[in-house]
Amino acid sequence: MARSPGWLLRQPAGPLAAVLAAAGHPARFEILQLLVVGPRAVADLQTELALASPGQLYHHLKTLASAGLVEQPERGVYRVPPHAIFPVLALAAAATDVTESPGTSARPHDPPG
Repeated sequence: MARSPGWLLRQPAGPLAAVLAAAGHPARFEILQLLVVGPRAVADLQTELALASPGQLYHHLKTLASAGLVEQPERGVYRVPPHAIFPVLALAAAATDVTESPGTSARPHDPPG
């Protein structure tokens, strides 16, 4: 995906902020980390995330779906839509870049590949 900085900076802030806000909650970002690998059943997500209630999970999934970051391809199963996989990974990479101190790394980088 190639976008010029000028084009990016001219985009309306509201829709962009909605995506960032949806991804910005720790539990929702953890959901994205799980779903970017592949579809998961709600029961599996509930077990892996250890959320207090299924209602919390559905609340987070609804927020992510409203932002276009997840979809429900079949009943009880969620995934990151194919067109959103790279953007979710880019959000993770950008956040990692921002949190790392210049010249140091918070933890070792994965090998290429």
